[in-house]
Amino acid sequence: MGTAGATNEVATLKEAVSAAERNAAAERSEREKQEARVAEVRQELQALMEKQESLEHDSKTRESELASALESAKSAKAEARRALQEVEDVKKIAAGKAFFMQSKHVNVNYLALTRIRSSPGAFVDLPRSVSDAAVFYRGEEGSSTEKVIWSQYAKAGHTVPPSDQLKQLVELHKVAEEAMKGLIVRLWPGEAMLGSYFGLVRRLVDACPWVEVIKRSACIEGACRALARAKVHWGRLDAERLLTDLPPVGKEYRTPEMYYKTVLKGARNIADECPRDVIIE
Repeated sequence: MGTAGATNEVATLKEAVSAAERNAAAERSEREKQEARVAEVRQELQALMEKQESLEHDSKTRESELASALESAKSAKAEARRALQEVEDVKKIAAGKAFFMQSKHVNVNYLALTRIRSSPGAFVDLPRSVSDAAVFYRGEEGSSTEKVIWSQYAKAGHTVPPSDQLKQLVELHKVAEEAMKGLIVRLWPGEAMLGSYFGLVRRLVDACPWVEVIKRSACIEGACRALARAKVHWGRLDAERLLTDLPPVGKEYRTPEMYYKTVLKGARNIADECPRDVIIE
């Protein structure tokens, strides 16, 4: 009886151990499933977060692109408006009407200047200049590019379109530029030629006082040469006293103007001897 009871107790214990092992295995399996699910959920959350970040980035990119597109559209619209205004101004210029030199959105400080510089007759002289140019080049011998250019406008029996008027103005500017360059080379032979049209204009503004300097220098140079020639023959001649002293007694009536004709030939010879390459102050 004691042995049978012990056997039953052992069997009961074994059954309990087996049940505990089965429960532990079930719990372990369930735990592994839960851990796998947690890892799966974590991956899903990570994917959702990355997707959200990507959507936010795409949204910001689209917003930036949209803002850039709107800005480009505004710039293009403003440029088109300016181009249209320029076309309208050209038409007004050609028609002899008032026009704005600056934009209509110009700062208020420049409005007075705009009104002053707006010209109701900007191209009034152009037809006369074109006609004069055509006549001038037609009278030249041979054939030239200028003759061909101006001859096509010589007998225009209709209103010249603005595009052709601008071409005429450009050709006139070319002629004026060459004339200014030629004059500047003669007046300032030792200086480099200016590189802009405005520079030529500014230099030409300085031409009038410079011509006075050249005239004075040439006068001094000629007189210097003439007096030096006189001293070759009369070494004791005092040039300063010759100019400041009065005529001899009894000959006060004599004036330099009385002898201009008699000394003109010699003066011309003196002019030929003067190099005129140095400005004498």
